Order: sequence, then C-alpha cells, then structure tokens
Amino acid sequence: ILSGRMKLQPRAAFAALIFAVGLAAQTPPAPPPANHDFDFWIGDWNVTTPDGKPAGTNRIEAVAGGRGLLENWIGAAQPNGQPGGSGKSLNAFNAAKKQWQQFWIGSGGEVLELAGGLVDGRMELASAERTLRDGRKVVNRISWTPNTDGSVRQLWEQTFDGGKTWTTAFDGRYVKKN
Repeated sequence: ILSGRMKLQPRAAFAALIFAVGLAAQTPPAPPPANHDFDFWIGDWNVTTPDGKPAGTNRIEAVAGGRGLLENWIGAAQPNGQPGGSGKSLNAFNAAKKQWQQFWIGSGGEVLELAGGLVDGRMELASAERTLRDGRKVVNRISWTPNTDGSVRQLWEQTFDGGKTWTTAFDGRYVKKN
C-alpha cells in the first residue's frame, strides 16, 4: 500500500482487464431504437381493398432525422365520381411515454389521436373513447402488419360497445409503387 492506495501488480491489472472485456462480451446487444419500429411503413404505396379495388395512394416519409413518420393519404375517386378524401398523419415514438403516437387529420375534418406500439410484429395504435356528434361512444384501433411479400395490411376497427364487438372501418393492402 502506497499513500493509502492499493498498487496493482501488472498481472492483476491484466486479469482485471480480461475480466472486464469478458463481461462486456456477455452483454447482449442493445435492441434497435423503438423510433424505428414503424419504418416498415415508409414508402410510396398503392392501396387496395380486400377485393382488389383501388382505395388510394399513400406516401409515408421519415421526418425529423428519422424520428417520426409523415403520412400523405389521397383516397381514390368515389363510384359517384366525387374525389376521394385526403389526409395526413404525424407519427412518432414518445420516449417519455414509451409508446407510439399518431395524430391524423382528414379533409372531412376528422381528427384521430392514437397511441400504442408493436404487438406480435404489427404496429397497433388505439384511441381513447370519445363521444361522436350523434352521442355514440367510439374507440378506434388501427393495426399495420408487414407481410412477407413486402406489402402491408392496414386494418382499422371501431367498437361502440366498449370492446365487446369490433367492426371494420377500413381494410387496405399496401403495395409499393415501382
């Protein structure tokens, strides 16, 4: 002991270094940042209904240095010749709340606020219960599932009875444009 401190011998110092390196090697790699969980949705997409009819187009782009996604939806023309609706959403992982959040605004004035995260490989976001103009209470749940062929299924469901039953509001298949 010198001046109240321990002096490590060269062999002991080397052993301590090897031990520390061994511990570091056993530490599993950090998981990818959660703010990239939704990157599978990035791209320019043609969207169809389950029966193959055009539903619209959607361009999803990374924003804010890859920390968020901006959705740019343009709905297909309606059978009566009226133009389809349009809308945008901003999506981001909120690290403080440990969840993904989406804020959607549609050309018809619809606003949705959703939150959630990855569930079994699909992104699943849901709204809080809210009251519609007609007095009914609704919860919206939207999931995006990446498929092995590179397409993505978006399923939007709603419940008006507190989650006992769910109805499909939209079911779309996203296929990347060439």
